[in-house]
Amino acid sequence: MLSAVAARKARLAQNQAQTPPQTAAVPPIPPGPTSQPPSDFRKKPSSDQKPPPKRKPSAPAGNATKKRKGQNRRSSPEPSARYFAQPDAFENQEDIIVVNDSDSETSVASQDTPSEGEASRIPPSRLNPRPASRKRAWSPSVPLQDSSDEEVEDADEILILDATDPPPDESVPVSPALLSTFRPVLDQNVFRLGPSDLSANKRTALLLSAGDTVALLGTYSITVLRGTVDLGGVSLNASTTSYPVFAPRSSPIPIIQCRPHKGSSSDPAVLSTLLSRVAAATMDYDAAIILQELHTGIEGLGRICRTFDGFFAPSRWHRGRVTFDLGLDTVYYLTQQTSDVVPLDIPPSWDAAVKAILPTSDQGTDATAEKKMVYIIKGAKNTGKSTFARLILNRLLSRFQRVAYLECDLGQSEFTPGGMVSLNVVEQPVFGPPFSHPSIPYAAHYIGATSPRATPSHYLESIHALVQLFNLEIQNAAAEELGSDDGRFNSSIPLVVNTMGWTKGLGADLARKVQEIVEPSHIFSFDASVGEEWDTAGRVDTLLSPSELGGPHVQSVEPVQRPSTLTHYTAADQRNLSILSYFHAVLPNSPSTSLLTSPVAASWSSTLPLCAQPPYELDPRVAFDQLFLTGAGTEDVTPSEVHRALRCSVVGLVSCQPGTLDSDARIDAEDDARPSPFYEQGVLPPSPHTSKCLGLALVRAISPSPSSRIHLLTPVPSHLLGSARVLVMGELQLPVWGMLDYRTLDDGGDIAGYDREKVPYLRWGKGEGAGGERRRVRRNLMRRAQM
Repeated sequence: MLSAVAARKARLAQNQAQTPPQTAAVPPIPPGPTSQPPSDFRKKPSSDQKPPPKRKPSAPAGNATKKRKGQNRRSSPEPSARYFAQPDAFENQEDIIVVNDSDSETSVASQDTPSEGEASRIPPSRLNPRPASRKRAWSPSVPLQDSSDEEVEDADEILILDATDPPPDESVPVSPALLSTFRPVLDQNVFRLGPSDLSANKRTALLLSAGDTVALLGTYSITVLRGTVDLGGVSLNASTTSYPVFAPRSSPIPIIQCRPHKGSSSDPAVLSTLLSRVAAATMDYDAAIILQELHTGIEGLGRICRTFDGFFAPSRWHRGRVTFDLGLDTVYYLTQQTSDVVPLDIPPSWDAAVKAILPTSDQGTDATAEKKMVYIIKGAKNTGKSTFARLILNRLLSRFQRVAYLECDLGQSEFTPGGMVSLNVVEQPVFGPPFSHPSIPYAAHYIGATSPRATPSHYLESIHALVQLFNLEIQNAAAEELGSDDGRFNSSIPLVVNTMGWTKGLGADLARKVQEIVEPSHIFSFDASVGEEWDTAGRVDTLLSPSELGGPHVQSVEPVQRPSTLTHYTAADQRNLSILSYFHAVLPNSPSTSLLTSPVAASWSSTLPLCAQPPYELDPRVAFDQLFLTGAGTEDVTPSEVHRALRCSVVGLVSCQPGTLDSDARIDAEDDARPSPFYEQGVLPPSPHTSKCLGLALVRAISPSPSSRIHLLTPVPSHLLGSARVLVMGELQLPVWGMLDYRTLDDGGDIAGYDREKVPYLRWGKGEGAGGERRRVRRNLMRRAQM
């Protein structure tokens, strides 16, 4: 098959062979506006001369042609190989070039091929340029891009077991940015303290001056003894409260910044517990904080998911840059920015937007109770929506005792694993990525996928049920149910709504309907096309529900791109880490004293993999009433094959109100002939208005026999499992890292005492290298001119 360049070369060679030799050299004519090329170069071929054919002649045209063509070559051509040894030209060709007629190719050749006179003035090295490969803008072999394809973030998971930290980027500037301006001096502004009566962990006191910044990597808890410090854009005043902080390399780390001292902002009760020399030294500084080790077991998630191995410590490329030892095992003091550590930077526009919605301290309790406070954050993905929503949540907690958080992003949830829409009630600020604070939501509904594309109606109905629940039970909670009076508002609870980043096609319709359901009072839009001078009066009608009179306040927010140094961790990696963190989390087992509290995990059990942890063994005929399958393709699962679909699947534990399930579809529990658990093909999940999801569980094994048993792994406390009578299975799957035994992974050993070749759901081995697969040759594709 000849390419277009080869055809032009052949025609050039024939034109040169047919042109009569010149007897005298024609002097070059200087260029000018009226200059014309010589008459010899303007001659057209005579009528008896036929136009050159497109195909390469089978026989040589003559010795002169051979000689002239040989001069243009740098070296003699290699002998052609046999047809079965030649490289496949169709292997890397994505589409087909079809030449419609001879006129198009002749016109292109006449424009691109130089004449003989021009060729004599061109260096020989440029007579045969190599054709530049470029991608076609459109091809019939490539499917059209749908707007919904933008929502798909990852393809099939490919697991690399020997994942290591990437080497440092060579493009990093020589002088890195300064993260910490605080200059630590032991026994002067840094004091190492022993364990206290409340904790056996090590502690270190830091005395800061106004403007000092401290960057810390790892896990720790911070307590402000004197003054005020900012942590991740949130102001922390002196109190006895300790705030846990999780700062891994996989996310931007919060920076501690000292504010100027104002009056007597200190806690005498805390200062009295310190040594006398430390308490006396605090008076010469603007702020005093205590850092304490935080041993929760969350560091073990890096051993389970090797993509995040050692992510709470400096990488091996930058361990030598830790210049000062704070005396804490889980905290690392960072002075300069490295290629794999990015600080959490809050833009000034974000700070101004959040300050505008915070109520002032002189406003009365009744004024805040009557005012509607629903804040929705919308925009495309990778613009900073989740970070901004977390900032609003933490800032509101400085003025309100509790804040509600509605999560509508199925792919990157804040307090729950993916695949759920949830409503949480938060009491303390959160300092860390989503995998560091899994919780038991106040109410949630299991969608079963990281995208609402397959079940958009169920997605919207679930959000509508959660909004109704907030309006009826949470928004105007009684003041006596809200803890002690600490100067914050307790008459009402504001709501923060985080939406998904799918903003085109079906995603745009869903986002608009979610906004109509929520009826927000403030809209923070990350749309890059919306400027600061956007006229909200002209577009407010498209953003309002008919029940609104004045309309919401629309605020354009500056998008913040994801740092390039964090692109090593994809959205799929973060989602896998959140799921594994949830199944290894240890949630509080005792019932909460308040019904509005959403308990948060305080530790993680990462000493054993999921395949070695003892499960719950249940009789599904007794423990569960019904099983539902949701998602694309689940309607084809027959009752006789449902036990195969359940194995090694992630299911939602759903609690339903009495009368929710269809009584006609019930089969008596004494009947051993019914499937176990009961499953009816093609039935929709229970209504979100009469049910709620308590959490997720992993079906590690199920037996298909009549006296079947099912093994479940779940972090849901035991006092809640009794009400979970329904299982809902969706498209969410356990990451491959959760199926492995990390204890013997490096040695290539067994999995939980069994030979890894006999373990189900896993396939071991290496893939074929480049060129190792069977060659596929296609000889049925030709250009139209070659037929």
